[in-house]
Amino acid sequence: MTNRRTLVLLLLAALLAACTPATPSEVPNASTSSSVATAPPPAPTVAPTVPPATSPPSPVPASPLVQPTSVPAGDGVVEAWAILAQKDNYDDVGMTNLPVDYAGIVQLRELLDGFGWPAEHILELREFDWPVLEEGLVWLAQEADADDLVLVYVAAHGMYLKRVLVWAEFFPPVWNAIPSHRQVLLIDSCQAADYTSAILIDPEPFVAVAAVAGDEYGWSGLPEEGLPIIGGVFTHYFVAAFDETAADVDGNGYVSVQEASLWAEAEQRTYMHEVVFAVPEFREMYTELPNPGLVKDPNFPDVVVDDTIGEPVYLAPEAYR
Repeated sequence: MTNRRTLVLLLLAALLAACTPATPSEVPNASTSSSVATAPPPAPTVAPTVPPATSPPSPVPASPLVQPTSVPAGDGVVEAWAILAQKDNYDDVGMTNLPVDYAGIVQLRELLDGFGWPAEHILELREFDWPVLEEGLVWLAQEADADDLVLVYVAAHGMYLKRVLVWAEFFPPVWNAIPSHRQVLLIDSCQAADYTSAILIDPEPFVAVAAVAGDEYGWSGLPEEGLPIIGGVFTHYFVAAFDETAADVDGNGYVSVQEASLWAEAEQRTYMHEVVFAVPEFREMYTELPNPGLVKDPNFPDVVVDDTIGEPVYLAPEAYR
């Protein structure tokens, strides 16, 4: 296994480089993996130890959103539809790779399969850009109606969403075109709440779950680190919550999205403080980032849930029958 100290130095250099919201030409090309997704700018005295790369491509303007000819009315039947999108490879934009074999997609797919979601209603996007994700959202807008359950899961570097996809401009219009009144957006990235908050103007009911707050860094575990969780820590615990009796706070036999998020928040905090920060090199890595107080903040990570539905949302379709 790679010498831990050397690995952490490379991780920190790659993290600071990949997470800096600099101009595209300043984003370095690092082949070394990083545990932490994109973050706010590092202190100017910290210089990356990897050579600069060519500028990543600007977002490709997507074709105009194809709107349904009319908003599908509810048919009284709750069908389930999902997009599971994750980006592990960033060679195309010069950011740090996160080679976790699409762990988030795998975990959520197993969960939805277990709940009986039809395979043809689940679209996996293993690597995605603006046009690819937009095409998937257009598909949801055309297939789902007002009664249906819709899940959109996105796992990526936060700065990929911000700078390459230009999330604040791209995502809200295509999300708002989905007619479902049971829409769930789940984002596992750094500064995730910055991206879930982009849809707050949506007039349709939704639940948006951010793995961390807008000024926080997420953690995506890599095999070479030797820690228990591979991939996004929040996604891991969010999925695990549906098999936990303790997560069923109201005791009705079903774990809702809201309950799963609450349970996963507590578990993620414990893991970060007792497992990740128990490794001196990883703790030091966080203290050298622009928000060093997170290592001592008992409320870190802070999961942010925006809920305009006002009632439990279940991923088990049988709960609506």
